[in-house]
Amino acid sequence: MLLLIAAAAPPASAQDPPDSSPRDPAETARFRLGPLRFTPSITLTDVGVDTNVFNDATNPKQDTVGALGPAADIWMHAGRSLFSGKASVQYLYFDKFKNERAWNTIDRLRWEVPLSRFTPFVQGSYVNAKTRSGYEIDSRVRQMEQNVELGTDVALTGQVHLVLSGARMRSAFDDPDSPLADVLAANLNRWANLERMQLRYRLTTLTTFLINAEAIQDRFDGEALRDTNSISVMPGFEMKPSALVSGRVLVGVRVFEPLRTIIPAYRGPVASVDATYVVRATRLTARVARDVNYSYQADQPYYALTDVGLVVTQRLTYSWDVVVRGAQQLLDYTATRTAVKASADPQLDTIRQYGGGIGYRLGQTFRLGIDGTYFRRRSSNVALRDFEGLRVGASVTYGLPQ
Repeated sequence: MLLLIAAAAPPASAQDPPDSSPRDPAETARFRLGPLRFTPSITLTDVGVDTNVFNDATNPKQDTVGALGPAADIWMHAGRSLFSGKASVQYLYFDKFKNERAWNTIDRLRWEVPLSRFTPFVQGSYVNAKTRSGYEIDSRVRQMEQNVELGTDVALTGQVHLVLSGARMRSAFDDPDSPLADVLAANLNRWANLERMQLRYRLTTLTTFLINAEAIQDRFDGEALRDTNSISVMPGFEMKPSALVSGRVLVGVRVFEPLRTIIPAYRGPVASVDATYVVRATRLTARVARDVNYSYQADQPYYALTDVGLVVTQRLTYSWDVVVRGAQQLLDYTATRTAVKASADPQLDTIRQYGGGIGYRLGQTFRLGIDGTYFRRRSSNVALRDFEGLRVGASVTYGLPQ
């Protein structure tokens, strides 16, 4: 993989092409209103049929579903500083199961002030959504997440930057309409402190070598047994869209240490890969994610998630394209030492997803598509986890680059 990345980026020399991306992100905005720059978009997705709305193994329920959501990316200069952010709203529609309908919002805001060698920033985000949180939770339960982060970018040299920041996060489940919400709240509601450091070294105009280091202290509201400190270090590469291979490739290690010895620690590999390779009319996008996630199960408080996916997009003409995708997720649970002594091996879940679709583009920002996805879950805990289903729907996207 490293050889491929090195080959994808031309060596730094006097012949390097100039960086064509704008230095000021506000220049990419489609509309201007005084000092405000913004790019609106709207998506109508998954308008079709879900054959297993509740991911039920024994009595699957079918419904007509859909999701509609406007959004806007915004930028505004105030002196030398820059405000940037995104506001989005989504409405989930279910024809028969009205209690599954919901309004969701995801919002973020950042303020940065470029100085001589320092660029201090403060940023925050707010999520209020009724959705399936991760791969473990099969019900749609309302979850709220808040994050505030303060940091600075330090230009050590023209090619080397150091980004330091600290953050405070809140994650909480609160849904009076869901019977699972109380269990999730009791086991997963928590505060977290995060300290981050990122070292960035620009190898070429298209490729940056970086090292991400992160320390997290999770403290739970209702179950102090789960309190954990963890540290991860992930070196890798970041490639711009005009490179032969674009995206991010990060691979490293995490040390995950629960404060109570009744829960075994995790020391192992983690990864975050989202890379795209384009050759003529074919685009291949690979995704690999590996990390530790908290579980709501009392006897199995966390699992190692390995998430691998591949998407192949083939342009038939300038306007028409065909998409084929496949993915697999492995949830490898870790049980408490007490549970290990009392029962069989910890739970292992496997999820497989296969799908495809066809799309029609009109210009650079409008796309019509029809997609279908078949999904299947199998588990060593068959009574709780086995199910399968099919989701087929149409989508309309306007305002986003296609």
